[in-house]
Amino acid sequence: MLNFKQPQLRDVIEAPADIEQVRTDLARLYQQKRQLYTDKAHWVHNDDALFEFGASYTRLFMDKLWEAFNDDELIGDSALLDHLWLQVVQQEHGTAVNVNYADESGDNYLLFSIDQALHMQAHLTAHELPVLADINNEAQGYMINEKMFPALLQMIKLLYVADLHFLSPKETVLQPVNNLHFGVKFPDAKIFTATLKVSNNVATPVKINVEIGHYDVRSFNVVDETGNDVTTIGKPHVSAGGTFSWEAQHLPELTNQTLTLTVEAVAIDTLPCLDNLFVIASGNNILMRTGAQVGSFQLELPNEQELGITVDSQDETLTLHYPDADTQIYELSKTYPFFGKWLEETLKTAVNV
Repeated sequence: MLNFKQPQLRDVIEAPADIEQVRTDLARLYQQKRQLYTDKAHWVHNDDALFEFGASYTRLFMDKLWEAFNDDELIGDSALLDHLWLQVVQQEHGTAVNVNYADESGDNYLLFSIDQALHMQAHLTAHELPVLADINNEAQGYMINEKMFPALLQMIKLLYVADLHFLSPKETVLQPVNNLHFGVKFPDAKIFTATLKVSNNVATPVKINVEIGHYDVRSFNVVDETGNDVTTIGKPHVSAGGTFSWEAQHLPELTNQTLTLTVEAVAIDTLPCLDNLFVIASGNNILMRTGAQVGSFQLELPNEQELGITVDSQDETLTLHYPDADTQIYELSKTYPFFGKWLEETLKTAVNV
């Protein structure tokens, strides 16, 4: 249902197969055209017609995606491409592009899909892709052999460059280590409090200190004697030695009032997943050290690269950092098996992933 004589469509067809640009252009054309369709009574509730309309644009995206795979030197010259076929399927919210693998017997396996392909929410969903248990247990018999694997990794890298990502680190090992983000179980928070009576000397700033040590601040507030929240009139600061301070310029209305500072904080150093990583890394003669900021850690890997970890106590998450943005979980786990084993154990108890 596409008129290929339409100039904007011709531009997309003839342009280089840049996955991100093609998807952006087609999504814009599709949304514009769909708006014109749904303004008419005979189309607005015609689900079959609207699906086919959207599928037409998605098929063009699929064909340009196939062109991009063929144009890539590693993928285009691989045996993998000869086993792949792409397919547009209907979803509850839009259309998806399925990437299928046909084995030597002609059986088909859905490797992964690009869900809601022409929507802002477009993302990758793994189906028959390897997971951590596969590489950690050295399971044999995965349908794609070692010679084809580099092309599969490259395919995922191209899609990530085009801002198409998997939503969970549990889905597959074929996703970048850098910026891998997931929730972890935190210990219970501890409450710290301190009070200060405001001086009647208006030249003296108001400063309340409380020692929190290596705890990381989750929240804090300051109230006066009548329970009024005055937190926003001052500014917080945490020293390198673990002193939390709240300071404000003296305000006349606070004179002789006793202010109470309450800090809710958690001990990041007691996270089981970090303790486990420290032990595993030490067993592999790899140094794990704390970073300059509270909640940051680095592992000095033998390849002279740093694996960084950032812990956020406010949203209870852990984020991994790696200098090479293309390096996938699979690749780093093959080089350093301890990393894959640690990540598998950590993700077993991870939340919101």
